Amino acid sequence: MNTLLQKTITGLGLALSLGLTSCEKDNSLNPNPVGSARSGAGDEVISPNFPQVHKLTKHGNATLSYNDNGQLLNVMTPVRGSLAIQTDYTYGPGTIRAFTHQGKTILRDETFTLDASGRCTESAEAITVVNNNVPLHYLRQWVFAYNEKGQLWHYQNKNSCVGGFGYSYNADGDMISATETTGISSSFETTFNYSPASGDPIMSDKYPLNVIGVNEHDAYLRIFGKPGKHLVTLVTRQASLDGDYYAYQLDADGYVTQRKQYKLIGAALVDTKSYEYVTANMGLPF
Repeated sequence: MNTLLQKTITGLGLALSLGLTSCEKDNSLNPNPVGSARSGAGDEVISPNFPQVHKLTKHGNATLSYNDNGQLLNVMTPVRGSLAIQTDYTYGPGTIRAFTHQGKTILRDETFTLDASGRCTESAEAITVVNNNVPLHYLRQWVFAYNEKGQLWHYQNKNSCVGGFGYSYNADGDMISATETTGISSSFETTFNYSPASGDPIMSDKYPLNVIGVNEHDAYLRIFGKPGKHLVTLVTRQASLDGDYYAYQLDADGYVTQRKQYKLIGAALVDTKSYEYVTANMGLPF
């Protein structure tokens, strides 16, 4: 067992001691915009003093592509022995459609409705179920609510009290719990910690991805409120003594280039995921 993981096991008690905070009611906010504006040809001079924009282009096996305005265009994930899974994004006034397919087979078709700040308030998921060779079409709708700090407070099935997640945060703005509604009177909580058990400093997350629950709708679109500031190091689940510990490698700019996931008990390596980025001067096309 490596030194990092030995320290991780030792620090389990510390990692599990983080308390929960209360969520606040919905209010107005200003999240990050979806895309960046394109500058004129006369501005296309690379300057080391010009702010740089990072865009994720590889996330594990997934490859991400963007349009000239920096908006996410598609995500393609290869599947061994079969066609790749691809999500295509199209943008309309106040909407984004994410259409996921594997060849001609539709896997997911969801349209997100955005408010004036570019934040998702509702989504509609088209579902097709084949019954006795007859395709039946359904529409499942979701509503998203945010607290006064601009963080996702909860989302739920618009037409049912079952289905959805509620979130709470610490003083730094990091999500510390995600509670899934699994029944009319039942729920399941996952908790998150950001302090490395080894005692190393908390690591900043310079390219946060969408949190648990929301990532089932989309992992990459930045339309679900204000993201956290730090890299999660420990994830534990309700009624379980085990959990998952994460270790990272960062580049010179502080962006994650590799994430390793270990089981807390036994320190078995579960997954290794690499990250790659493309950078451009602020305002220039990708």
